[in-house]
Amino acid sequence: MKEQVGEIAKPHGQSVPLLGRRDEVRTLTSALCARKSCLVLGPKGIGKTRLLQEALLIARQPYVYVDRPEVLHRLLVELAEQLSCPAGRFGSVRNATSVALKPSVLDALRRLPRCLVVENIADADPRMYRFLQQVYYIPSVSLIVTAASRNHLGHLRKLLWDPREEIALKPLGRPEALSLFAVASCMYRLQSFDLDAFRAKVLTAAQGNPGQILTMCRMASRPEYQGGRHIKFLSLRIDALTAFVQ
Repeated sequence: MKEQVGEIAKPHGQSVPLLGRRDEVRTLTSALCARKSCLVLGPKGIGKTRLLQEALLIARQPYVYVDRPEVLHRLLVELAEQLSCPAGRFGSVRNATSVALKPSVLDALRRLPRCLVVENIADADPRMYRFLQQVYYIPSVSLIVTAASRNHLGHLRKLLWDPREEIALKPLGRPEALSLFAVASCMYRLQSFDLDAFRAKVLTAAQGNPGQILTMCRMASRPEYQGGRHIKFLSLRIDALTAFVQ
């Protein structure tokens, strides 16, 4: 079996630093190394995925990763594929039933424990809850779940209730937001524009959300949002908000 399977989506750019998250990285890395479970909370763009990438890189723990599993069956199929679970009489794990996949996946996790990362959980139903409850109590398996808020956890609120196992990501402070804007404006080659006005508008609109800062800087590099040395912020902001909520 592979030591590391699954792959977390890459950030906007490999040169983008993780700013203002030193304590959170330390906490999550410690949980991963100790094979303890952790819940990471925060709105879209706040940096949950980027935090996971950094902590997993430091911890160097084998992991499996699933993003947005709407139903238990999809979660089981993706885990079975990543863990190379046998398909038996079904021929392929994609043809297997949840009843057949569940014990196979749990057995694989017990035999070769690793971190199970489930991102962007939304309204988990009782079946998802019961499966992840079993994972949670497997010795030496770390269950890492991310969600927009506790209100998005659904039935998982009954499992991931302990505040000692929670990391709630807050908006960046002004210095970190300024540093991120500086990096992003260089990355997207915006130095020839009137950055003072654009910077002020971006930081006010983003309110410390790093994903929004990066999105607006990336969109500003497109010709349709440029006029001479100025960036057409109003139209850019409207389109950025539309893209950001999708």
